[in-house]
Amino acid sequence: MRKTFIAYLSGVFLAMVCTTALIADAAERRDQTFVKSNFKTVYRTVQVVDDVPGHEVVQEMTIADIRISNPDFKTKEEWAYIHSDLVNGSGPHSGYFFDTQEDGSITYGTFKGMVKTTSKADGSWESTWEGTYQYLGGSGKFKNLKGNGTYKGRVSSQNPATHEEGRESVQY
Repeated sequence: MRKTFIAYLSGVFLAMVCTTALIADAAERRDQTFVKSNFKTVYRTVQVVDDVPGHEVVQEMTIADIRISNPDFKTKEEWAYIHSDLVNGSGPHSGYFFDTQEDGSITYGTFKGMVKTTSKADGSWESTWEGTYQYLGGSGKFKNLKGNGTYKGRVSSQNPATHEEGRESVQY
């Protein structure tokens, strides 16, 4: 009886080790890149703050196309909810993003960074931004998604097509 019990425990232990190895393999860390384009502003509100000249608090929602280098991510679009605290177009921003995949699953997370806007005497301007983000989860095959990354972008009066790119490392 004792040998049978030890054999049973050995079998259970072996099954646990194999299952853990499979789960660890499934959650392998993957490095990938992305490019966003075709930004559309769905709504934007601006509140002027009178404490210093050029101070605005901005809330907006944008939709963008996004291509990710990992073929598992077949992202149709990204919705971003952005809060910015700007003086003359420069300052911190933060928010949440929700990416919809072709199969209907969602990935989502939070971001924060800085935007800098410069203006020239001829009236032209350029805005650049960069920051960090982290995935908080998802649905479907991305239910246990975790990861983080960095992003940078630009738009200008000379080139009004907003462009953003980044690098990330994920597990799912």
